[in-house]
Amino acid sequence: MKKIYVVCILIFNSIALLTNGQDIHFSSLNANDMYLNPAKTAFFSTDFKVATTYRNQWQTVSTNGYNTSLFTAEARLFSSKRYRQSLGVGVGFMRDVAGTLNFGQRQMFLSLSYNKQLQKRTNHFISLGVQLANTYWSYDATNADFGQTPADWEGILLSNTSYNDISLGLHWQIEPADMQTLSAGISVFHINRPSLSFVEDLELEDLRMHERYLTYVNYLFPTTDVSQIQLHASATKQNDNYEIIVGGEYLLDIATTIFDRNTIGLGLYYRSNDAIIVGLKYQYNTFDFGLSYDINISGLSQVSNTYGGLEIFLSYGFNKYSYNKKIKTIPCPTF
Repeated sequence: MKKIYVVCILIFNSIALLTNGQDIHFSSLNANDMYLNPAKTAFFSTDFKVATTYRNQWQTVSTNGYNTSLFTAEARLFSSKRYRQSLGVGVGFMRDVAGTLNFGQRQMFLSLSYNKQLQKRTNHFISLGVQLANTYWSYDATNADFGQTPADWEGILLSNTSYNDISLGLHWQIEPADMQTLSAGISVFHINRPSLSFVEDLELEDLRMHERYLTYVNYLFPTTDVSQIQLHASATKQNDNYEIIVGGEYLLDIATTIFDRNTIGLGLYYRSNDAIIVGLKYQYNTFDFGLSYDINISGLSQVSNTYGGLEIFLSYGFNKYSYNKKIKTIPCPTF
């Protein structure tokens, strides 16, 4: 019985690692850039920005499904027109739980970035960023079928664990022609490879987080005087897990004056061996609202009935003073 119990503990840790094997991902691309790349912290045209995202998925597969919430707040500090540079700071909170045990994580993180304009008369930027995070994993032991009596509780299985994390990022962006924007970046998460173990005093190498690498490229170009297309491609790799997303978004400007930015967007993306993503977006000046839905096409589609994940996001940018700055479809720093 004791051997069986120990085996169950090791399986529990393995499930935790597999659940976190690909980290949290969102389908609303570019909705919350700071979470995807620390270098894009405060990489926008306003002084401040707040954003939130909520995602629900696998409701037909797991009891209560998987529920993910993200909130971020960013500010651009020490902006210098003379040296064409600025510093960005951002804070965030993420919560991801699933099932009747409410098994999941809560994360708080701090991001710092340095943005530099490379050429004085062109919108050519490079940005570096670092992110420091603390992640707390837990489950509701009162709903568990194990560890309820002294006979099957040996005091080594923890109901929670936490670790500190370090991530880095690099972002590059240029406007090669009028109304065109080309950007690319790379970020590396879990550089310090923290341990994720629910077993007390157990620090096996296999229980350490693997580095996660994310790289992407975006290209925005006009199709008419009032419409644009944005193409996107990204790749993520963590240990033996990988993810590739390709697709695009059609943007239509419906503003009635030259002083406002009023845009609606329709996106279609493919996530490798997983889902087709359909997205809708509305932007009014610095306010963004969007919806996306994952149509599951993976092996789980037989039990999920192709139901995937529903996601909603909101973001709002504002300035310290009441004056308005030029609004762009792709946010850029202004010094």
